[in-house]
Amino acid sequence: MMKVPATPENLERCICAGCPSFPGEGVFYCATGQSQQAVKRRGCTCGDCKNFQEYGLKDGYYCAAGVAGEGPQ
Repeated sequence: MMKVPATPENLERCICAGCPSFPGEGVFYCATGQSQQAVKRRGCTCGDCKNFQEYGLKDGYYCAAGVAGEGPQ
């Protein structure tokens, strides 16, 4: 698993805002870290994101767990 670079191109591919667990603020959690808002886990779309696939990410819920590649998810 690679860390997702916080580039404009990767941000453009981000699908966080369309997720059923989206906490209503922020996006691009796999690269920038967890949400400052509480996350109610209602399903996760991380696996559908091109960044998830390209960088070989695992698990998901980066909005709650933090940056991909930094500790347990």
